[in-house]
Amino acid sequence: MPTTVPNRSLGIFKPDPDSIKFTVKPAKDADAADRAVAEQVRQMQQSSFLEDPLTPLEKPELAFGYRFTSGGHSHDPLIHDWEVQEAYRQYKRRYGDAALDQLSRMYGETIPARNLHLVMGTMLAHPRTFIIIGLLRSGFDPQELAKQGSLF
Repeated sequence: MPTTVPNRSLGIFKPDPDSIKFTVKPAKDADAADRAVAEQVRQMQQSSFLEDPLTPLEKPELAFGYRFTSGGHSHDPLIHDWEVQEAYRQYKRRYGDAALDQLSRMYGETIPARNLHLVMGTMLAHPRTFIIIGLLRSGFDPQELAKQGSLF
Protein backbone atom coordinates (compact mmCIF):
# COMPACT_ATOMS: atom_id res chain seq x y z
CA MET A 1 0.00 0.00 0.00
CA PRO A 2 1.35 3.46 -0.83
CA THR A 3 1.31 4.72 2.80
CA THR A 4 5.08 4.12 3.02
CA VAL A 5 5.82 6.26 -0.04
CA PRO A 6 6.17 9.95 0.87
CA ASN A 7 4.29 12.64 -1.03
CA ARG A 8 1.98 10.23 -2.84
CA SER A 9 -1.73 10.89 -2.76
CA LEU A 10 -3.09 8.62 -5.47
CA GLY A 11 -2.40 5.08 -6.55
CA ILE A 12 -3.87 2.06 -8.31
CA PHE A 13 -2.96 -1.41 -7.21
CA LYS A 14 -4.16 -5.00 -7.19
CA PRO A 15 -4.68 -6.84 -3.90
CA ASP A 16 -2.93 -10.17 -3.39
CA PRO A 17 -4.86 -12.97 -5.15
CA ASP A 18 -7.64 -14.57 -3.09
CA SER A 19 -7.11 -12.18 -0.17
CA ILE A 20 -9.97 -9.75 -0.78
CA LYS A 21 -13.06 -9.85 1.42
CA PHE A 22 -15.98 -7.42 1.18
CA THR A 23 -16.88 -5.97 4.59
CA VAL A 24 -20.06 -4.37 5.89
CA LYS A 25 -20.56 -2.62 9.19
CA PRO A 26 -22.99 -0.06 10.57
CA ALA A 27 -21.85 3.43 9.55
CA LYS A 28 -21.95 4.48 13.21
CA ASP A 29 -19.30 1.82 13.95
CA ALA A 30 -16.82 3.18 11.38
CA ASP A 31 -13.89 4.71 13.23
CA ALA A 32 -13.69 8.48 13.67
CA ALA A 33 -11.12 9.05 10.90
CA ASP A 34 -13.23 7.13 8.38
CA ARG A 35 -16.37 9.01 9.45
CA ALA A 36 -14.57 12.35 9.03
CA VAL A 37 -13.33 11.43 5.55
CA ALA A 38 -16.79 10.15 4.55
CA GLU A 39 -18.37 13.40 5.71
CA GLN A 40 -15.84 15.44 3.70
CA VAL A 41 -16.57 13.36 0.60
CA ARG A 42 -20.31 13.70 1.15
CA GLN A 43 -20.05 17.47 1.51
CA MET A 44 -17.87 17.84 -1.58
CA GLN A 45 -20.37 15.82 -3.61
CA GLN A 46 -23.05 18.30 -2.60
CA SER A 47 -21.41 21.43 -3.97
CA SER A 48 -21.60 22.82 -7.47
CA PHE A 49 -20.29 26.11 -8.78
CA LEU A 50 -22.63 26.14 -11.77
CA GLU A 51 -25.93 24.86 -10.42
CA ASP A 52 -28.31 25.42 -7.56
CA PRO A 53 -27.48 23.52 -4.37
CA LEU A 54 -28.17 19.82 -4.67
CA THR A 55 -30.61 17.95 -2.52
CA PRO A 56 -28.61 16.58 0.42
CA LEU A 57 -27.69 12.92 0.16
CA GLU A 58 -29.12 10.66 2.80
CA LYS A 59 -26.55 9.65 5.38
CA PRO A 60 -25.48 6.07 4.81
CA GLU A 61 -26.66 3.48 7.29
CA LEU A 62 -23.84 1.08 6.39
CA ALA A 63 -20.12 1.43 5.70
CA PHE A 64 -18.64 -0.85 3.03
CA GLY A 65 -15.01 -1.77 2.58
CA TYR A 66 -12.52 -4.42 1.63
CA ARG A 67 -10.17 -6.40 3.84
CA PHE A 68 -7.16 -7.66 1.87
CA THR A 69 -3.43 -8.18 1.82
CA SER A 70 -0.92 -6.51 -0.45
CA GLY A 71 2.77 -7.26 -0.34
CA GLY A 72 2.28 -9.30 2.81
CA HIS A 73 0.56 -6.46 4.74
CA SER A 74 -3.11 -6.53 5.69
CA HIS A 75 -5.39 -3.56 5.04
CA ASP A 76 -9.00 -2.77 5.92
CA PRO A 77 -10.03 0.52 4.23
CA LEU A 78 -13.59 1.67 3.67
CA ILE A 79 -14.90 2.43 0.19
CA HIS A 80 -15.60 6.16 -0.14
CA ASP A 81 -16.98 5.96 -3.67
CA TRP A 82 -20.61 6.91 -4.25
CA GLU A 83 -21.08 3.81 -6.43
CA VAL A 84 -21.37 1.26 -3.60
CA GLN A 85 -23.84 3.39 -1.61
CA GLU A 86 -25.97 3.98 -4.69
CA ALA A 87 -25.84 0.28 -5.57
CA TYR A 88 -27.10 -0.50 -2.06
CA ARG A 89 -29.98 2.01 -2.43
CA GLN A 90 -30.93 0.48 -5.79
CA TYR A 91 -30.66 -3.07 -4.42
CA LYS A 92 -32.96 -2.15 -1.50
CA ARG A 93 -35.59 -1.02 -4.01
CA ARG A 94 -35.14 -4.10 -6.19
CA TYR A 95 -34.49 -6.88 -3.66
CA GLY A 96 -35.97 -5.60 -0.41
CA ASP A 97 -34.72 -7.61 2.57
CA ALA A 98 -32.29 -9.55 0.33
CA ALA A 99 -30.48 -6.35 -0.75
CA LEU A 100 -27.44 -6.79 1.48
CA ASP A 101 -26.98 -10.42 0.40
CA GLN A 102 -27.16 -9.40 -3.26
CA LEU A 103 -24.73 -6.50 -2.73
CA SER A 104 -22.32 -8.73 -0.81
CA ARG A 105 -22.40 -11.28 -3.63
CA MET A 106 -21.71 -8.58 -6.24
CA TYR A 107 -18.91 -6.79 -4.33
CA GLY A 108 -17.56 -9.89 -2.59
CA GLU A 109 -17.56 -12.39 -5.47
CA THR A 110 -18.43 -10.98 -8.90
CA ILE A 111 -16.37 -7.78 -8.86
CA PRO A 112 -13.19 -9.32 -7.33
CA ALA A 113 -13.34 -12.07 -9.97
CA ARG A 114 -13.10 -9.41 -12.71
CA ASN A 115 -9.43 -8.46 -12.28
CA LEU A 116 -10.18 -5.94 -9.49
CA HIS A 117 -7.76 -3.05 -8.94
CA LEU A 118 -8.37 -0.46 -6.22
CA VAL A 119 -8.00 3.26 -6.81
CA MET A 120 -6.68 4.63 -3.53
CA GLY A 121 -6.27 8.26 -2.57
CA THR A 122 -5.89 10.64 0.34
CA MET A 123 -7.60 13.85 1.37
CA LEU A 124 -5.92 17.04 2.51
CA ALA A 125 -7.15 16.63 6.09
CA HIS A 126 -5.82 13.04 6.24
CA PRO A 127 -2.68 12.94 4.04
CA ARG A 128 -1.41 9.60 5.38
CA THR A 129 -4.72 7.75 5.34
CA PHE A 130 -5.49 6.06 2.04
CA ILE A 131 -9.12 5.35 1.22
CA ILE A 132 -10.71 3.47 -1.65
CA ILE A 133 -12.03 6.08 -4.05
CA GLY A 134 -12.82 3.78 -6.94
CA LEU A 135 -12.87 0.23 -8.23
CA LEU A 136 -11.42 -0.80 -11.59
CA ARG A 137 -12.44 -4.12 -13.03
CA SER A 138 -12.57 -5.80 -16.41
CA GLY A 139 -13.48 -9.08 -18.03
CA PHE A 140 -9.93 -9.54 -19.33
CA ASP A 141 -7.87 -12.43 -18.00
CA PRO A 142 -4.64 -10.99 -16.48
CA GLN A 143 -2.60 -13.96 -17.77
CA GLU A 144 -3.80 -13.28 -21.32
CA LEU A 145 -2.95 -9.59 -21.00
CA ALA A 146 0.57 -10.51 -19.81
CA LYS A 147 1.13 -12.37 -23.09
CA GLN A 148 0.63 -9.18 -25.09
CA GLY A 149 3.85 -7.78 -26.48
CA SER A 150 5.17 -4.30 -25.85
CA LEU A 151 4.22 -1.45 -28.13
CA PHE A 152 7.71 0.04 -27.94
